[in-house]
Amino acid sequence: MLEGIPLARRSVLQIGALGLLGKTLSADAGQEAVPPHRSCIFMHLQGGASHIDLFDPKPHAVSEVRGPFQSIETSIPDVRFGELMPHSARIADQLCVIRSMTHKFTNHIAGTYISLTGSENQQDRDREAHGDDFPGPGAVLNYLFPGQHSVPRSVSLPNWLSIPGPSNRMPGQYGGFLGSLHDPFVIEGDPASPNYQPLSLSIPEGLTPPRLRKRLSLTEKLESVARILDADVATRHDHLRQSALELVVDGKVRQALDLSQESDAMRDRYGRNRLGQSLLLARRLVEAGVQFVSFNEFNQKWDTHGNLENRYRHIVPPMDQGFAALVDDLRDRGMLESTLVVNTGEFGRTPVINNLAGRDHWPNVYSTVLAGGGFRPGIVYGESDSKGAEVASHPVSPADLLATFWSQMGIDPTTEIHDRLNRPMQISSGSILDPLIARS
Repeated sequence: MLEGIPLARRSVLQIGALGLLGKTLSADAGQEAVPPHRSCIFMHLQGGASHIDLFDPKPHAVSEVRGPFQSIETSIPDVRFGELMPHSARIADQLCVIRSMTHKFTNHIAGTYISLTGSENQQDRDREAHGDDFPGPGAVLNYLFPGQHSVPRSVSLPNWLSIPGPSNRMPGQYGGFLGSLHDPFVIEGDPASPNYQPLSLSIPEGLTPPRLRKRLSLTEKLESVARILDADVATRHDHLRQSALELVVDGKVRQALDLSQESDAMRDRYGRNRLGQSLLLARRLVEAGVQFVSFNEFNQKWDTHGNLENRYRHIVPPMDQGFAALVDDLRDRGMLESTLVVNTGEFGRTPVINNLAGRDHWPNVYSTVLAGGGFRPGIVYGESDSKGAEVASHPVSPADLLATFWSQMGIDPTTEIHDRLNRPMQISSGSILDPLIARS
C-alpha cells in the first residue's frame, strides 16, 4: 500500500515505485521558491571507511596504528593520502579535505542517520526507518521546491541504503515526517551490467508517448468514482501518476540513463564497475537537471572488522578511480563550480588494528572530502591527533557539514520545515563552515 492506494490502482504505468518520484505536493502548497543554484552528487561509503587508510594516513605512527599501507604524496604540498588513493592524490588540489569530522554514534544505522540528517535525536542502536524520522537532503529539496518538472529533483542510485530487517529501510534517506511523497526517486540496478535498463523508466515496445497518454486518459475515466469516494488519496495519486508519465514521455531521464551514449574511453575512465558507472550516471543525471543524486554503497560494504588489507585492495581502487574521474569530468565540462561532490562515510575506523587484522567503528574522528560547489580547493581543514584517534583542531559535526552544504546550494540552513504536528524545525542546527568556502 502507498498512502492508502491499492496496488492495482497505482500500477497502471508499470514504472515502479511511483511514491519515490521527486514530484511532490507540498503540505504548505504556496508559491514555489527559487530552486537551488547548484547540484550535488553525494557519495555515501556506507559501512564506515577508514580515515587512516584513505585520506588521513599516519606514516610516522607505530605499525598497529599506521596499518598495512604506506602513504603517498599528493598535489597539495605536505599532504599525504593512503597508497591506494593515487587518483585522488593527483587531484588533491581540487579537493577540500575535512579531517576532523566527529559525532558520538558507533552504530551503522545511527551513524548513517546523523550523517544524512544531522539529527542527534536517536538512540545508538539498530532500527528501521519510520514516519517520525528527520528527512534526508533529497526529501527536503522535494518538500521545499514542489511543482511539476520533467525530471526528479532528487535521485538515489543504484539502490537504497539497506539494513537487515523486515523492511530493509535505513532511516535518514526518506521523507520521514514530511511523508513518503517527498522520498527521492530510486533508480535501481547495476549500471555496469551490459543489460542495464531500469524497468521503471522503459516504455513497452509498441507503446508510443501518444498511446501512453491515451491509456492514462482511459484510466482516469475508469477511476472517476474512486476519485469521488477517496478524493484526497486520489488527488495525490493523480499527481504521482502524472509525474511518472512525464518522466517516461519527456525522455530526459531515459536519455541520461543510456550510458551507451558515452564513449568507451569515458566509461573506462570512470571504471567498468558498479561504483564507477553509477558516478558517470550521476553526472549525466545532473546534466539532465537532477539537483541531488545520492550514490549509495550496498549492505555496509566498507565495514571491515577483519582482513582489512585484502579487502581494501579490492574496494578502494574503484572508489579512488571513480571519484577522481567524476571531479575531473565535472571540471572539464565546466560543471564543477555548479556541482558539489561529497565523499563520506558514517564514521571512521579505530586507530589500532584489531586481532582480526581489521579496524572497528570509530566516530570520534573521521574524514569527509568535498569538491566543487564553491568550496575552497586544495585545502585540509581540521586535524586528528597523531594516532587518528581524536580531533586535534576544528571539530566538525555532521550538522555543521549539512549547514554548509545547504548554504552552498543557495538555501538558508535556518529554513524551517514542519513535522506531522506542524512543529517548525530548521533543516540544519549546525554552523556554516566559512573557512571552507571560496571567496571571489
